[in-house]
Amino acid sequence: MAALVLSGLCGCGYHIGTFGHPQIKTIAIAAVKNDTTVYNLAYQMRNYLSEQFMLDGTLKVVSEKKADCIIYMHITDVTVREVTTTTQYDDRNNNFQPEEWAITVTAEYSVIIPGRKKPLIPLRQVTGTANFQAPGDTDSAKRQGAGQACREAAVMAVEFTTEAW
Repeated sequence: MAALVLSGLCGCGYHIGTFGHPQIKTIAIAAVKNDTTVYNLAYQMRNYLSEQFMLDGTLKVVSEKKADCIIYMHITDVTVREVTTTTQYDDRNNNFQPEEWAITVTAEYSVIIPGRKKPLIPLRQVTGTANFQAPGDTDSAKRQGAGQACREAAVMAVEFTTEAW
């Protein structure tokens, strides 16, 4: 019976844990820069980065003064494209109108350890895409779609940051 218990405790060497860097425990999120004309993306991206780091749990989000490393991000591009169209017939001609759009947010980020010249994670690009429909207010639907695209890009940035080593 004792041999059975000991063999169960020894296991096969696998363990549950994170992929995080052994010396990096905290991260700060610097102000996100927005190089596009889409309103409020920097604010949304920073909030989604914070949310995703907290959901991941590998790194604790703290202020820049207390952080082991800092993530710097800037949004470089936003593209909107038509996904599907609908045809509306009238007496004279066919009108093709977009029914669904896709918005893609592209951002670049790097992770720096304060006081070091070489970045922990050099400049890397992430993208997020979301589809949206605009039966009424196109601008509101576009802003909500952009927020969801930011969330997807933030998920990728957090994943690449916590599993970079």
